[in-house]
Amino acid sequence: MTKLQAARAKTTEDFLAEAGPKLAHLCTACGACFNACPMVDHIGLRGADAKSTTDGLRRLARGEAAPADTISWVGACTKSGLCVAACPERSAGLDAMLLIRIAKRRALNDTHQLPAKQDPTMFPRIKTSARLQLGAEEVAKWM
Repeated sequence: MTKLQAARAKTTEDFLAEAGPKLAHLCTACGACFNACPMVDHIGLRGADAKSTTDGLRRLARGEAAPADTISWVGACTKSGLCVAACPERSAGLDAMLLIRIAKRRALNDTHQLPAKQDPTMFPRIKTSARLQLGAEEVAKWM
């Protein structure tokens, strides 16, 4: 029988309060993750100051407001994982993608700098996508 890992924290808020500052402390805001990110080109931030933008990650992870470039960047994250490989602090225990995900969650819920998306077509699109991946018997049973 497979044993499950113990929960990181009782609630998401507890996890954010604990992990955010720890990861922010490990981050040196060198900009390597920003420079490695493929979304930087797509959102027009290639000319932005990488160090200032990544310093915004540290601020968000601590629950503080961040610059507009940081908000745009974390909002566009597609979780490619290239930031993890590029991070020089990886050996010290920094998971750059987790830091970015925490920063995005903080920008949505705590600083309210990133607006929540209101997409009325989301669930119909999910159902359509599921139909493409499920067999006929599964569609009949679940849809």
